Amino acid sequence: MVNIGIKKINEIVKKTLSVIEKSKGAIFDISESARKEVNNLKDELQQLKNDASAIIAECKKLELKVAKSRKKLAEINRNFDKFTEEDMKNAYQETNDLMVKLAVCRERERQTILRRNDVERRLKNALETVSKAEQLVAQVGTVFNYLSGDLQRLDEHFENTENKRQIAIRIIKAQENERRRIAREIHDGPAQAMSNVVLKAEICEKMAEVDMLKAIYELRSLKDIVRNCLKDVRRVIYDLRPMSIDDLGLRPTLQKYIENYSIEHSIKIDFRVKGDDNRIKDSNIALAIFRVVQESLNNIHKHANATHVSIQIECTEKSILLRVKDDGKGFDVSTLHGFDSKKDSGFGVLGMKERIELLEGDFLIDSTINYGTTVRVRLPYEIQGGI
Repeated sequence: MVNIGIKKINEIVKKTLSVIEKSKGAIFDISESARKEVNNLKDELQQLKNDASAIIAECKKLELKVAKSRKKLAEINRNFDKFTEEDMKNAYQETNDLMVKLAVCRERERQTILRRNDVERRLKNALETVSKAEQLVAQVGTVFNYLSGDLQRLDEHFENTENKRQIAIRIIKAQENERRRIAREIHDGPAQAMSNVVLKAEICEKMAEVDMLKAIYELRSLKDIVRNCLKDVRRVIYDLRPMSIDDLGLRPTLQKYIENYSIEHSIKIDFRVKGDDNRIKDSNIALAIFRVVQESLNNIHKHANATHVSIQIECTEKSILLRVKDDGKGFDVSTLHGFDSKKDSGFGVLGMKERIELLEGDFLIDSTINYGTTVRVRLPYEIQGGI
């Protein structure tokens, strides 16, 4: 009887997963259609804005001409004895023609503005559809992965059932959000650039038959697009995992990242390493330190308004100590304690804390309003239980 019950449950779960997978695909198709509609509406809106500007300028010119024509007509009426009947007739006709043109122009302006407003409303609705569809894809993906995923590895690390469930859900949500972010970056960056490459290549092919100089100019433009596309791809790869950590080690990777960050955000950053950092052999430990520095600097840029940051790594006999200190506006640390684990926290302070604790380390954040923030991390050189 028990085996029969388990089989039925498995069949129900499989059918449920099948329906969820199909629903996920349908929602994704809706999202892609809405995204295409957004791009089309943006192009249409820009064209309507250009048309409206041109029509408004045309109407202003006609208004000046009408005013000038009316002035001329008034002068003829005041001094009718100096003008012939033909002059008066022509003046009336000219004024009337200009007024008709002005009326037509104003009607075109009104219709264009109405169309522009309508497109703006449709664009707003399409953007909302894209946002909702992306959220649904992430939520459905979370449910699917939770039902089909193998959480046995987490069972080995956590004894409390409720904690295991919450951590599993948060990990899956984080994975889905990260996948969605990467997909969006690739779609908006390299994918769009490659579409432009195809279009430019077709233009070059056609121009080469007509005007070789223009074709060469377009090829130079194509080189810039490919170069920028390559830069975007490298950035996405670097965000996923900085390969230089494996090739060069933690110190050079952090040094380069901090230098670029300091230049990009115009903030002074002091970085130093005490002790022998060559003892950091575990790539998971090195990557965790890098991610804490990366997230700390991102938080400083977004929230702290700091002008100076001090980053220190100290390799002691038994552990690695990291300290990131800024002179920013600080915050009330007690606000972090009200965290509800059922909510999606993202990869902020709590994300850093979880990452460090999973690696058998300690994470501490100390902050005082108007006196800056200090993040302290202690990590072992090796993880006892393995990971």
